[in-house]
Amino acid sequence: MEKSVSIAVFYDEDGKILLQDRRKISKHGEQFGFFGGHMEKGEAPEEALRREIKEELTYELDNFSFFKKYGPRQYKESEYFITNFVFLVKLPDLSEFKQNEGEGMQLFSIKDAKKLKLVSSDYFILDDLNNYFYS
Repeated sequence: MEKSVSIAVFYDEDGKILLQDRRKISKHGEQFGFFGGHMEKGEAPEEALRREIKEELTYELDNFSFFKKYGPRQYKESEYFITNFVFLVKLPDLSEFKQNEGEGMQLFSIKDAKKLKLVSSDYFILDDLNNYFYS
């Protein structure tokens, strides 16, 4: 079976990324992760991204750009073949967010994010973000 996911990578002017604290809502043992979620049937990646960010952060996402598609690939945490659609979003003022999912959020350098316990697909994204921001 296959699932598709839309992911927002919120980043600041220093190339730090915003991650959601998922320790109390983790599905696969991850401590942190990107904001976003599964696409519903018939939903385009951009529609799913807007819907998920509105659900998770009560934020109307308007300005974002497509970064990369990953998969379909089966990762160790899932029996599904996952396709990730990743979008870059310049981080607005954090006061614009009202977080409805997770126990908080935090900015990390990509180097520090790689030290966290994440789902395995997130490490591929971090590698590509590192190349994008620092090459």
